[in-house]
Amino acid sequence: MILELDIGNSRIKWRTLAAQGQAVARGSCSRKEVSDGRMPWGDPLSAPGLRRIRVSNVAGPEIAADLDRWARDALGIAPEYARATGCGAGVTSGYREPEKLGVDRWLALLAAWHELSRACVVADAGTAVTVDVLDGSGVHQGGYIVPGLTLMLNALLSGTSGVRLSAGPVATLAAGNCTSDAVLRGCTAMTTALIERTRSGLELPLVLTGGDAGLLAPWLAEPTLLRPELVLDGLGLALP
Repeated sequence: MILELDIGNSRIKWRTLAAQGQAVARGSCSRKEVSDGRMPWGDPLSAPGLRRIRVSNVAGPEIAADLDRWARDALGIAPEYARATGCGAGVTSGYREPEKLGVDRWLALLAAWHELSRACVVADAGTAVTVDVLDGSGVHQGGYIVPGLTLMLNALLSGTSGVRLSAGPVATLAAGNCTSDAVLRGCTAMTTALIERTRSGLELPLVLTGGDAGLLAPWLAEPTLLRPELVLDGLGLALP
């Protein structure tokens, strides 16, 4: 059995894979739930048979140290951490310094290329929204990073008075006639406009992942492939 972890800035996704590669359990939690070495996925994994832990971590060394201690003390296993590299699994990095590409972006690119093997746009709508482009040879053409929906809303909350709301679905992107509609529709429209501009005129499929993917998907043109576990899918390619 293999435990796979996608440790983001706000949330952690996890799943366990059987020997044949099929997922047998999965879940997610806030990063705040992981404290003092207490891992929310610990109890289901106390059974024998867990032999590897594959990790994507963009949240820094402190949570990695907690995970290392838990894995060592509870399971006697050293987690394996994915790293962005110059090339791998058919993909070539577009960064001048490949190791500085976020590992979550790298893994999403690997998984998208593995599924499609063609030019595409890959968007991850999380704490930040990242939008990356792969050409038909698997070469990363670069990308964009902008604040996610919640970060944009928080910026308005901290910089203005009278705005109190959280990210959520919108029924239309038409101009809002109240403050909450204007803010939510505006933030959603800005984010979807960036994604659509990236593939404008290219007729490329979009592979979409991240916690806010479901809020954006209704406003994005087809073909849009919703892949909630795209980063986890990339772990098996980076760490076979």
